[in-house]
Amino acid sequence: MSEKYEIFSAAFSANALRATGFKSTHYALAELIDNSVQSAIEDKKNKNCNVEVIAIDKNQKLSKILVIDDAGGMSPEILRQSLGVGRGRATEETKKNRVGQGKTSKFGLGLKQASLSQCSRFEVYTWQGNDVYMSFLDNTLMDEGKLKYVPEPIKKDIPEELSKIIKLKKSKAGTCVIWFDISPKTTWKASFGLMKNAEIEFGRMYRHLIDSKNVNITLNTFNEISKDVYSEVSSKPVRKNDPLFLMKGCIVEDIDLHQAIPEKSKYFDYLETEEFTAENGSKIFIKYSVSNKKFRESAVGNRNPLNSFVGKMDGVSVVRNGRELEINKSFMTKDTRERFIGVEVSFDATLDDLMGVDGKKQTAANFYKRDIEELAEDEKKTQIQYLNDIEDNLSGDEVILIKISNAITNRVNTLRDLIRNIRKDTINKRGLGSAEVSGSKLLEEREQKTKSDEDFKLISDAEKLKSIMEQLEAGGEDEAEKKKNAADIVGKKLRFHFTDVELPPQFLFDIELKTGIYNIKLNKNHPAFLNFFKLLSDQDDELNNGHEEPSAERGLKLLLESWARLEDEAPQNLKEQLQDIRLEWGKLARIFFKS
Repeated sequence: MSEKYEIFSAAFSANALRATGFKSTHYALAELIDNSVQSAIEDKKNKNCNVEVIAIDKNQKLSKILVIDDAGGMSPEILRQSLGVGRGRATEETKKNRVGQGKTSKFGLGLKQASLSQCSRFEVYTWQGNDVYMSFLDNTLMDEGKLKYVPEPIKKDIPEELSKIIKLKKSKAGTCVIWFDISPKTTWKASFGLMKNAEIEFGRMYRHLIDSKNVNITLNTFNEISKDVYSEVSSKPVRKNDPLFLMKGCIVEDIDLHQAIPEKSKYFDYLETEEFTAENGSKIFIKYSVSNKKFRESAVGNRNPLNSFVGKMDGVSVVRNGRELEINKSFMTKDTRERFIGVEVSFDATLDDLMGVDGKKQTAANFYKRDIEELAEDEKKTQIQYLNDIEDNLSGDEVILIKISNAITNRVNTLRDLIRNIRKDTINKRGLGSAEVSGSKLLEEREQKTKSDEDFKLISDAEKLKSIMEQLEAGGEDEAEKKKNAADIVGKKLRFHFTDVELPPQFLFDIELKTGIYNIKLNKNHPAFLNFFKLLSDQDDELNNGHEEPSAERGLKLLLESWARLEDEAPQNLKEQLQDIRLEWGKLARIFFKS
C-alpha cells in the first residue's frame, strides 16, 4: 500500500468541507446509515442490515456518537479510499453505471461531510473477517498541515471501553464510525434531545426500508460517569413514522389521545397512486391518502397530542430509493385541513438529475410547486392551452415536473374540499356562534336606532325566513342546512349572519340589509378568504373543539358586524363614502395578500 491518497483534491479545502451544512445532526447521521444500507445491498450474502446508534454524554453534554452496522464492511484499501473526498466504493461504481438501482449513497462525500460537520475527529473501524482495520480524519491536524493524506489503515480493535457498550452482536463483516469531540454547533447539546427526536426523524426517513426489513435501527444512550466507565440511560428500536398514516406499527399508535381511537383501527384511507414516466423511462409515483372521519374527529383541539403530531407531518414526502429526502412544503398553504392529507412522491436514483437531488440527500431541488395559473396567465393562455402547448416549447424534464406539480396541486385542492365535508358535522354542532348572538343583543340595548331596527320589529317571521333562505342559497348550502340555519336565525331573533359567496375579486366582503337583518358576505374569490377568513374559521374549530367560546373567528365577526352597523347608522352622504372605502380597502387587501 505505497500509493498515497490526498485527503482533498484541488477543488476542496478542509474549511469548505466543514462549512457544507446539514439540516440537522439527524441528517448527518443518516449519511452514515445510508452507507450501512448500501453496504448490505452490495453484499449479496447480507441484504438486510442492523444499525446501532449510540450517544454518549459527559458532564451533561454530547461527547461521542457511534454508528455500528453488521453490513458488508470494507477492505483496508476501500476504507482508505472512502476517507478521500470524491472517492470511495459508491463513486467507483457510479463511473461504471451512472447510478445503480437501489443505491442510497453515490456521491463519495457523505461520510466525510457528515462527520466533519459534527465533530473535530472521527475514526472508522471496519472488518471482513477477524482483522479490524482503522483509519481517521482530524480537523485540528488538517488545519495545522500535519495531515495531508488519508492515514494508512492499521490493524486496531474498537477501544475496549466502547466495545463493551455496543449491543449489536459482532458479525463476520461490519463497520463502526466514532465521532469524538462533538461540535458545539450540533443541533442538540445533549443526547436527550438528539435521541428523543431521532426515532421520529429516522422512522420517517427509513420507514419503507424498516417496513421491508431491509434495515433495523436501534438507539442507545449512555452517560460517561468516570474515565472509560459508562452507564446505560435508554435503549429503543426505531419504529416506522409514516406521514401518510397507512403503515401499521407506527409511532402514532402510541400517542395518548383525548378521544381514543379503537385499537388497530385505520387512521387514513389510501386513495390512489398516479404514475408518470420520465424521458429516460424511469417511473415517478405519487401516492395519496386522506384521514377518515373518526380520525379527524379524534384529532380536534390544538392541545390534542394527535393533532399536534399530524401537523408536523404536513407536506409532500419526497422518497428516493425507499429513503425519504424531505417533507416538501411548497404545495401546502396555512390551511389546517391540509395536515389530514398525505402525499408521497417516490422515484429511484436514476432520476437524481431530473429531481435535483443534492449531495447530502436532504432535498430534491427541482421538485417544487409550479403555479400553472400564473404560468398560463403570463403567456395569455388558459391552463388547458398552456398544458397542451408546453411539450412543444419546454424540455422533457421540465414538462414532466410541471405535470407532476399540476397533478399534486389539483388533488390537494380536491382533498381539501373533502376534508371540509368531513368537518361539516363538527362545524354544525357550533350552531350560529356567539358573535351573532352578542351583536344582536348589543343592538337591542343600543340607544341610537335606525330604520332597520323598525323593520326588524314590523316584518313578519315568514318574510324574514324567506329572505334568509334566498341569502343562504347564494352561499351554496344544501337544503337541509338552509332550513336549519334560517330557522335558527329567525327563532333566536338574530340580527347578523354570515355567508360565503362568490363576488367580484375586488370585494373583501359585502353587506346586504333586508328585513332588519345584516347578511355579511365573505368573498370566496378574494385571497383573504383562504388566507385569513377561512384560516381563522378552521383554527377556531381546532381550538374550541366545537364549543361557542371566545376565539379569533368570533373577534373577526364582531369587527365586521360593527362595520355593518357603522354604515347603517351613517347619514346618506357618509354611508356612500364608507361603501367606497370598503371597496378600496378590498382592492388594496387583494394586492397585499397576493404579495
